[in-house]
Parts: sequence; structure tokens; C-alpha cells
Amino acid sequence: MASNYGLNFGFRRSDETMGTREGRLKTPLAGTFRQGMWVSQDPAADGFLKAAAADAPGEPGVTGLLIQEEAHFNSVYGNDDAGFDSFSSRLGVAKNNTRSVIWTGPGLKVWFRNTAGSTRADGRIIAAVTMVDFTGLILGDYLKWDGTKYVEGTAANAGLKITKIDAANTYLEAVVLR
Repeated sequence: MASNYGLNFGFRRSDETMGTREGRLKTPLAGTFRQGMWVSQDPAADGFLKAAAADAPGEPGVTGLLIQEEAHFNSVYGNDDAGFDSFSSRLGVAKNNTRSVIWTGPGLKVWFRNTAGSTRADGRIIAAVTMVDFTGLILGDYLKWDGTKYVEGTAANAGLKITKIDAANTYLEAVVLR
């Protein structure tokens, strides 16, 4: 099953039998947390997660992909005046202080895309998003988290391995290793 969690992340294959999900965690009260970023449970704040440390490998139930589906549901209490589409900041950015899940599982296949900033016809300003540093990446390379984005890694410190990369260096697909 393929899915879209905004313009910068989604699943190519998210078979329920392959994935391990650790729930009962919330995103922090402040900060920007993007769907698909590498996160860990926060030992300093029970019940919350945090951006994973640089080089943190995937560990089922502890460190993996941030998934929050709360943004997919409209609320009569939310401010939806700007509309709801793939460019909506609500879809790609996790809500703060809201339940989230850490996904891991060997064989899960995800995609990442960097996007340039733009201004929409309705006046919304869409900020540029860098999910991956494409410098030197090729098919088969490992990806690790550097604390803010995915970069080239090694088998020892990576959580993902590239299975497809475009020539423009703006999009790639990868499988989760653990």
C-alpha cells in the first residue's frame, strides 16, 4: 500500500505484518517534527519522543520513523480556512503534544522528497524542506540520520538503504533495515 504523508514523505510498502509500531508517545510541546523524520523515545520526558540523535540506528519500539495520522482528520475545532491539500503544513508536519507512533520493521519501503520553497496562488508561502542530503548518494547506499535530515551512512549506523534514486537528486525510495 502506497501512502502520502505530505510532499516529503510516504510509504511505498507498509504491510501490517512487516511493521513494528510503538505508540502511546507524544510529539514534544514545541518544535517542528516532520512526518518520516527519525525519532526516539525521550528518556528525559516520559511519554514523549524527540528527534533521534545523529547516527542512531533503528531499534524496534525505541527509534524509527515518526508517523502521526492526526493531521489526516479534520476537526470542527481546527482552523481549516487555508484549505487542506498536499501543500498544507498540517499534513507533512506533526502536531505538537499529540499522539504519534514510531515505525520500524525490516522491509518497510518509504520515499523521501526534498521540495523547494514556493508561494501558492492563494498566497500561502510553502517553506523549502530538505529531508535528505543527496550529496554523493547512489543506489544501494545506506542512509543515517544526522539529527536533522538523512545523509549517507554505513551498515553500522544506518536505518535505511536506498532502493531507487532520481537523477535530479530530489527523490529517493529506501527500505527500513530494522
